[in-house]
This record gives sequence, structure tokens and C-alpha cells, in this order.
Amino acid sequence: MTIGRLHISPNFVIEDAINMKDVGKGSFTLAFVGVEYTPEAFKRARSKIDLFLLLHALTSGQGVNYLYGGATPLSALENLGENRISFPSYEEVVHDNEDFQAMFSKPILLEKERFLQLEQDMERILDEHVGLALTYYYYAAQADRKRRKTEVVINLAIAAEALFSNEPPYTRNLKRRLSGFIARNPSEKEEIAKTIGKFCHLRGAIVHGAKKEIPPAIVRTASEYVRKAIDKALSTKLYTKAELIQAADKS
Repeated sequence: MTIGRLHISPNFVIEDAINMKDVGKGSFTLAFVGVEYTPEAFKRARSKIDLFLLLHALTSGQGVNYLYGGATPLSALENLGENRISFPSYEEVVHDNEDFQAMFSKPILLEKERFLQLEQDMERILDEHVGLALTYYYYAAQADRKRRKTEVVINLAIAAEALFSNEPPYTRNLKRRLSGFIARNPSEKEEIAKTIGKFCHLRGAIVHGAKKEIPPAIVRTASEYVRKAIDKALSTKLYTKAELIQAADKS
């Protein structure tokens, strides 16, 4: 097992532990360690690691196995590794350089870049509907890793509805808004709406108790559309449902 240490700021250090036998499965451990000692330190620490994990799932499409090591006030980086909570023992510790060409460091550095772009809006993102969509997309990614197909569908549907669904006819509005929000041209918009319609029908059959075969292609495509919608919402700083619906209705 190796640990890549990512020093984001003087009081924000992330370590990712990669079990070599799980390489390729998106399995690693993230920990938030080292915070300023203030009354809100631990609350903000949890919010930061939550946002980082959500962004990782959004970028990679993979759920993350992680052991939350807690936020520990540290006076110096040399203290890292002491007073760990629920962490396994490590065979080897490797301090990765910030090298985008390195197999292990590149993905985590992409998350650092995105995190730093959004950190100032952290509380608003997590409290608004875009945060809800991020959370359920993360749940879907976790369920996919565990091959729980019905959970993938339901969580993706909740993520999409958190962004664009607020009044009946729910499916029609969701199809129109999501496709309009991310499509680059009319033909693409039509194709996206068609897929989302099939996906919503699948979700309805599942939650209402029908035994339904789950077509992987439809779920994968719908997942990518939901991911693009969340990604665009974050990039354009449209965090509330009202903002997103207004932008989608204009498209």
C-alpha cells in the first residue's frame, strides 16, 4: 500500500492510500488531516473532505472507498501519521510530487485544481440543490462499484430531479430542461431527451415494483448526461434549483 500526500494549503492535507491489488477499481482511502484550531475547525474539515469526495466521483465516475481519519489540529506537517483514527497500518509511505504524468498523482491533482476553484463556495454548494445532486451522483457511483444496479438508477434519478424537476409534468420537464441545459445542438438535444425519457420510465418501473431488466447502455448514457449537467452547473456557478431551471428554460 502506498500513500500519496497532497499538500493543498498549510492547513489542508489529503492523503490517498492505494492498495496495489485494487488499482483500476477506483479504490483508495482519503483522509483530511491538519486544520487550524478554531471552534469551526472540525465542521469545516468534514465539509472539505465531503466536497473533495463528491468532486472526485463527478470527475472519475467512480465511488470511493475511504476511511475518514478525522480532523486533527497539527502544529507541523511532521506530525502527520500520529493519532490516526481508524486507519490501517501502512507498509510504505511515498510522498508524491505534483506531477500530472504520474499514474497515481494525476487524478488526485485534477481534484485539487477543481476543489480550489470551488472552495470559496463550499458551504453554498453543499447546502443547495447542486450539492444534493452531487451527493446522489456519488451514491450512484458507489452503488455501481458494488454492482447494485437498481440503486444506481434510483440515485441518478434523484440527482437529475434535484437539478431540474419542480412541477408536473415531471418527466417531460426533466427531459426538456436537462437536454436543453447540456445539448450543443437541436439533434443532440432530441437524443438526450429520448434517453432521459427511457431512463425515467425505467426508474418508475423499479420504484413501483415492476421486475424490469436494466439496460446498461441506457444507464451509462443517462449517468454521463447527469454528470455533464452537474459539472456545467458548478462551472457556471448555478447552484440553486431556481437558477438552474431558469437557465434551462432559456435554452
